[in-house]
Amino acid sequence: MAHIQLKNEIPNAVEAITGGIAHDFNILLSEIKSRASLMMNSVEPSDPIYQHIKEINNSIDKGSEMANLLLCLAKMNEYYTSSIDINRLVRNIVENLDMKGKKIVLDVDLDPKALIVEADPDKINQVLASIIDNAMDAMPKGGKLSIRTESAAFLNGTADAYGLSTGFFVKLTIIDTGIGMEKGQLKSIFKPFYSTDNNNYPKKKGLGLTFAREIVENHDGVIDVWSYPNTGSSFSVILPLKQAIDDLGIPAGDEKLGLWMESVLLVDDDEKILSVGRKICKSLGYSVLTAASGKKAISIYKKEKNRISLVILDMIMPEMNGLETFLELKKINPDIKVLLSTGYSIDEKAQEMLRQGCKGYLLKPYNTFELSHKLKEILFI
Repeated sequence: MAHIQLKNEIPNAVEAITGGIAHDFNILLSEIKSRASLMMNSVEPSDPIYQHIKEINNSIDKGSEMANLLLCLAKMNEYYTSSIDINRLVRNIVENLDMKGKKIVLDVDLDPKALIVEADPDKINQVLASIIDNAMDAMPKGGKLSIRTESAAFLNGTADAYGLSTGFFVKLTIIDTGIGMEKGQLKSIFKPFYSTDNNNYPKKKGLGLTFAREIVENHDGVIDVWSYPNTGSSFSVILPLKQAIDDLGIPAGDEKLGLWMESVLLVDDDEKILSVGRKICKSLGYSVLTAASGKKAISIYKKEKNRISLVILDMIMPEMNGLETFLELKKINPDIKVLLSTGYSIDEKAQEMLRQGCKGYLLKPYNTFELSHKLKEILFI
């Protein structure tokens, strides 16, 4: 039986051009994914074409994962942190898991209280997605996937054993009943492009776990790993607990319906993004105004500010970029609610927007569900 923790070993940084490539790729995927999402909403699940659309979405998601890896390589050390509920993050991931045909039983046991951590939600989501993906791959003939969350106090010797300071932590554990690993394999699983089974899974080599450990350690946490051959594996992500709240005051609701605000102003210099974004917002129940530039957005907002509840703002635009536009909009209304939409990772300009009061960000490509969920989150801030 093996139980081991591993120290940081991150690959060298790559050239900055990687971020630009990832951005262009994400823009392309954004248009495809948005239109596929709209098609899916207009087709009944019983329709034969529904499954084809679903497979298109799955392929787009895989492409998006590749683009996000490029972004991670280019912007590995850039983080945007906010207070997030780990339970809520897990629920979102679980709701979107594709379990069809995998003969895997899912068992989810979440702490009844909200578990709040100060973290970059996209990066923590990447960590959990990588571990869950590996767990499912470890059960090719089926099995049980268990996900647990809890708060835990690490004191004295226990904290020292994990290399942590004494205090309260969130412990999120992902357990599979798969093929398991020998102790020697555990020492290598966080190395770049390492695979525990090159014969059966030659395509699963990658950087997922390498990035996962780097991200968790940058959040002052650790990943604790246990495994035994033919028994399974357990990955525990341990992060400092910021606060525990009984009720965040945010109802679950129907994630597919909007109708939470009168009007949205969508700002993007790409006409295709505007066209698809307009259709998505309308399908969610929102009325929509669009602007193809920062200057146009400011002009529209001056006239319609009393009925515009939220602005979805692109970062990279000619003449006036997202940050410049945002600062001008704040002069008109200091309490304006803005959601940043970008195909890049969160760079210095985006960080400044967030520091200045931008309510959040959404990476392209996004679908109807993701946009709906993000809009609701912002309306409760």
